[in-house]
Amino acid sequence: MNIKFLFILNDYIPSEPAYVANTGKYIDGSLNIYLNDTLYFHDPNINLTEFASQLSEWVQKIRNGLKVNMNYESINRNEDLMNFLYKDDDRWGIYSVWQMFEPTEYITTESLVESVNKFLTELNNSLIEINYDYTLDKFNQ
Repeated sequence: MNIKFLFILNDYIPSEPAYVANTGKYIDGSLNIYLNDTLYFHDPNINLTEFASQLSEWVQKIRNGLKVNMNYESINRNEDLMNFLYKDDDRWGIYSVWQMFEPTEYITTESLVESVNKFLTELNNSLIEINYDYTLDKFNQ
C-alpha cells in the first residue's frame, strides 16, 4: 500500500491575540490523504503545523529504532484524528475517525516514513515561501 499527503496551505496568518500566543503552532489548510490513489481522509481546515510537528516527533522516534504508534491529537478535538498503528513485521495500519473507507492493506515502515518526510519537506518549503515565522527545518536535518 502507498500513502500520499496533499495539502493546500491557508496563507492567511492570524494576528488575533489567541493565535499570536501560539505562534508557530497554528497555520491551517486543507489536507487530503490518499491510500493507493483513493481518497482516504479529508479535512478542509486542519492545523497543518500542529499535525506536522507531531509527525516529525514520531519520525524521530522511528529513526531511533522505536516502533511506536503515531496518534495525532488536535487541540481542537477530543479524540485522535489519525493513527499509524504498528502491527508487526515492519507493517503499519492506518486509522482515522474521519476515514472514508477501512484499509485492507498495511504499509511498510520505509514507505510510510518516506511519504511523511515528503509531506514535511513540502510543507516546510511552503512555510518558507510565505515567510511564515515557524518552519520545520529542525526536523529536516
